[in-house]
Amino acid sequence: MRTSFAEDNVNRELEVFLEEAEEVGWSAPDGAMLDLLVPPTVYPPGEDTGILCNSVLALGPGNGRSLLEIGCGSGAVSLWAAMRGFRVFTCDINPLAVAAVRGRAEEMGLSSRLTVVEGGPGEGESEQWAQGKHDVIIWNPPYLDPPSEGDPVLGPLEEAGMVDLDWEQGSGVVLLDAIEEGDLLNDDGIVLVIRSSTTIGRYLGEEAIGRGWAQRSAIAITFDDGEHLEVLAFWRPWNARPIEEVGIIPSTNSLMLEQGGEIGRCIRALNQTKGRGQRDSKWVSKEGDLLCSWLVPVNDAGVLQLSAGIALMQSLDSIEIHQDEKINHWMKWPNDVWIGKRKFAGCLAEGKSKGQENRFVIGIGANFLDKKEDFPLATIKHQSKDFQKRLDAALAGLLESKQGVPKMENQEIINLAWGMMSAGLYNGQEIQLSKQTGSVVGLTNEGHLLVEFEDGVKEISATDGIQFLI
Repeated sequence: MRTSFAEDNVNRELEVFLEEAEEVGWSAPDGAMLDLLVPPTVYPPGEDTGILCNSVLALGPGNGRSLLEIGCGSGAVSLWAAMRGFRVFTCDINPLAVAAVRGRAEEMGLSSRLTVVEGGPGEGESEQWAQGKHDVIIWNPPYLDPPSEGDPVLGPLEEAGMVDLDWEQGSGVVLLDAIEEGDLLNDDGIVLVIRSSTTIGRYLGEEAIGRGWAQRSAIAITFDDGEHLEVLAFWRPWNARPIEEVGIIPSTNSLMLEQGGEIGRCIRALNQTKGRGQRDSKWVSKEGDLLCSWLVPVNDAGVLQLSAGIALMQSLDSIEIHQDEKINHWMKWPNDVWIGKRKFAGCLAEGKSKGQENRFVIGIGANFLDKKEDFPLATIKHQSKDFQKRLDAALAGLLESKQGVPKMENQEIINLAWGMMSAGLYNGQEIQLSKQTGSVVGLTNEGHLLVEFEDGVKEISATDGIQFLI
């Protein structure tokens, strides 16, 4: 088959650049040694390559699972993953990187397990660069701030590939959108994206929750200059199981505790006649409110209630980043979320033993139908179903077990909740209980309030009789 004059010129230019490529030795996290071919304008492996590989290593052997790497660069991660038994598909907008990795794969006898193509998000249809659905998708995207006018720029190939990047959102969001549009991830799959503490991607976690993705940090390092680099893991909550919708029932929590099911199961009711809050108080709801329960891993009820409050706050955060005005939401100990001076949502964690099984559920009720002008959420054009998608993602990010992603420890959840409560609860705040005045000093490992009185520190597990003094 004859090639055109233009194609011949491109091939000759590639050959010239490849002749100038440098042989670079690289040691993978598992001790494997790779000899990489790194042409001019292609980044050699660095610390970010290492932490991305560590995240893949935590997933275990490939065992034939499909892995897609966006932006293969030197090919370090893709070649190593193929050696570990993954079926690897990789792409790059730099033709030199594509040619070098493809050639090295042939030399290493990995061509049957490693496919390399030119392209990437924003570069044509996903079928051209993603080639189907995958179990793992990884990307070490451009994470530096965009260059200011007059500042030095990258080489022409990298510059051309970054022209269309959304600098405000960051390329991680571009990838998540491409995965959704192209249906590129299996239901139980995982996405690993590197994020820096620079400007780009600072709201990537909130953006992911807003799109219905669970997210949690997989691994992180901090450099001497203070820059923080981490691999964020994203996945579809609870293996993308559907949310069950029922009509009018007594209580979503009671139904879930009675029926049980798989961890992550979620039931949403049109309305409930016997909704409960803390201390068996009645939860009054109206049709259109968010009324749902999740079956969650066994844990202390206080920690689960804090988790529910955090998830509510994170869901509102994911809306607020796109609003001109602040929503002014805050978390009230132990289980309520307020917007301004009005209660927006409450949480109730309950447990039950049935036979040899211990079941724990989280129930969340949120009021969406308050039409008063001083209730800012009424001005947000998000229906409760959209909010539930965000809430489902946030809860999964806190509580779901995911292979390769460290579990959120109870102390991490408590620390996160304590920070979110700072608008209405802080170290040293005075409270009154049974005519005694004390000062808040922290939270216990179960999420209970620690208050110092004249006769010592007391642990408080419920709000009964407490008055917070302003």
